[in-house]
Amino acid sequence: MDPVTLVISALVAGAAAGTSGAVSTAISDAYEALKRLVVSRLSGAGKDPKLIEDAARSETAKSRLVEALNEIGVDTALRQAAQEFIDLLESNERGKFVVDASQARGVIVGDHSVQHNTFN
Repeated sequence: MDPVTLVISALVAGAAAGTSGAVSTAISDAYEALKRLVVSRLSGAGKDPKLIEDAARSETAKSRLVEALNEIGVDTALRQAAQEFIDLLESNERGKFVVDASQARGVIVGDHSVQHNTFN
């Protein structure tokens, strides 16, 4: 994935995740850090940082943000922040546990759980 597409994807995914109310503090913090970097780059180049918020709501605004990022370029720090955010978001979606309970009896899943079973 090219760097501009990576940053745009991360920003749009972060905006969508932020509205769900089910994101962790780590995800929220990573998204805010990414946004700060993009705002800094856009402001430094005389571009409107409001494009970030608008990009998640409008394809036109998203296109303008793509143009702006193509003009100013995506440096290593910005690309890395976007990739780290995407990785964090994807790891959160996978969940904490992977359970195969196809042959199980009396299943309990979770942290610090206690269960006492008697099977006859």
